[in-house]
Amino acid sequence: MGCAWSAPAKVIVFGEHWVVHGGLALAAAIGLRARAYGSPSESGLWVFSQLYRIGENLMESCSRFCNLLAGFRLVASSYGRSLWPARIRIESDIPVGAGLGSSAATALAAVAAYACVGGLEPGYDVLWRAAFEAEKVVHGNPSGVDNTVALYGGFILYRRGSGFKRVEFRGMRDTRLLIVDSGVSRSTRIAVERFTVRLERLGRLGRRLLETADGIVEEALAALSRGDSVRLGELMDVAHGLLNAMGVSHPVLEEIVWIARREGALGAKLTGAGMGGTAIVLVDLEHASRVKKALELRGFRVYEVELGVPGLQGPV
Repeated sequence: MGCAWSAPAKVIVFGEHWVVHGGLALAAAIGLRARAYGSPSESGLWVFSQLYRIGENLMESCSRFCNLLAGFRLVASSYGRSLWPARIRIESDIPVGAGLGSSAATALAAVAAYACVGGLEPGYDVLWRAAFEAEKVVHGNPSGVDNTVALYGGFILYRRGSGFKRVEFRGMRDTRLLIVDSGVSRSTRIAVERFTVRLERLGRLGRRLLETADGIVEEALAALSRGDSVRLGELMDVAHGLLNAMGVSHPVLEEIVWIARREGALGAKLTGAGMGGTAIVLVDLEHASRVKKALELRGFRVYEVELGVPGLQGPV
């Protein structure tokens, strides 16, 4: 048996921005994966990246892969060991910088492959902490959502201060999710500030909107338990409308949403910070190719994926 592991990307389906202010957020694992292949090495801890086309010996120094070194060290120290030599080769389907949890999925797969080379079978708690250490190098103060979704897969419910909860759901095999890159760069900081200023200015109404956003998530949980993709799509439309009203959409995101709905999508919304970045579109199999083609004809890069896929997988 080899030391090949993979972990999925994630999307925020509902609750972005609201979660910063105490609201619920629902995230899902999607069918784009990072893969890590581990093998023994006579000397050095080498990491090779398909994306960056570079290799780096982390026992000598780190520049590109300092996050992975942090994760490897946590695994080793958890077993009272020093770092051991290995070769870790990384490949990924996940777009970088799109808010899809690329760094967390990559770190989790790499950490699992590295542990495998060392003859270890760490539990989920160690793997979670190792991936979280890697995420802290990249993001400073991560929420833990990305590495939680990458580890467990499926759907994850989150509220600040209350931790994470895995969500039971019925598979929707006749449904796909389109990830649509708007091509517009965005600043998470600016988007969060804009949303926060408007929410505070609205006062009591803002608090009611927060309650409404929580209600959307609760309705989505019920829809997932029934496998009701039509209801889920309707809720996506409503959630997007709220985010647009709060000032974090963008004309290009609105175009994506409008095209998707026109071509028969079940629902569409921005995901993540907004003001650019990525949109998600829920489609049934009957309309998937039509919606995807219409978006691609407008020049958008579109990824068609399954929703609620398994988390960390391996070794193979």
